[in-house]
Amino acid sequence: MKIAVITDTNKSAIWRLASGLSYPEYKFKLIDFHPKKPSEQQIKEVKKSFEWADLVHVHYWKSGSKIKEMFPDIWKLKTKVLTHHNPYNLKEENWDDYKHVCVMNESQKKELPNSTVTPHCINLNLFKYNENYVRRQNVVHMSVARIEGKKGVLEVAQACKELEYKFILVGRPSDPNYLKQVLDIAKGFIDYRQDVSDQDLVKSYYESAIHVCNSVDNFESGTLCILEAMACGVAVLTRRIGMVPDIHNRKNLSIMDCEPNNIECIKSNLSTLMSNRTQRLEMIKEGLQTVSIRGYDTWSKKHVEIYKSLGF
Repeated sequence: MKIAVITDTNKSAIWRLASGLSYPEYKFKLIDFHPKKPSEQQIKEVKKSFEWADLVHVHYWKSGSKIKEMFPDIWKLKTKVLTHHNPYNLKEENWDDYKHVCVMNESQKKELPNSTVTPHCINLNLFKYNENYVRRQNVVHMSVARIEGKKGVLEVAQACKELEYKFILVGRPSDPNYLKQVLDIAKGFIDYRQDVSDQDLVKSYYESAIHVCNSVDNFESGTLCILEAMACGVAVLTRRIGMVPDIHNRKNLSIMDCEPNNIECIKSNLSTLMSNRTQRLEMIKEGLQTVSIRGYDTWSKKHVEIYKSLGF
């Protein structure tokens, strides 16, 4: 069975997740298609993929909408499945073009009751617990696909500066001016890493004591980084966003019940968790259990179940 998998842009978080699809007797072809200005090569590849595929699985709704706008006749040719990653604009369209809709967490499913939850998973062959690693003190980690205000990076950077914690920031700038503010406010304490390899991303986790997710409400469906940190053996401090309510068991991560711009609250949570090594070690142990069932094999099996239910 041949499945064409349409994502947004190459190497995005959605692309990384979709690239994990693999299953016997199924052939997956991954095609990135820019939702606003697709390149000539992307256009060529998507046309070929619609001809080649038995089923088309769109992993970014705007890319799907762009294909439909540009090539309505081709769009009608194949049965399509949608995975809706964003918690916002879940009802932007009626999704009638799709035979089935998948979402990423239970909160999204409440908005789209007829959808199927296909939870975030990661490459557990890449993100591994390092038993020889001696956990660092006073090192905070953030990894974001796009460095922007909605990720709450600036506030974490300021909190680290005031606590005198090293702050490792991994990601690409979405807004250069915002990145400059982050670098300026944490000057002397920030270690910024852009365009890192997968191996260097793993290394950045190994160097850290706490991974932080400080995104605003209704912005994330994950994040993948929470699972990556757990797999690498790093304690997680996060707001109650995305998939967090689905995976939180009161032991595997620490919740910040405050607004993302509340620097004093962020400092208090960081300081409390950083000073409690016993809690962090227990959290790491629980986190490893949580992420153990979130590998690409689980991700792929869940998708194949959906494909088979549709006759593919």
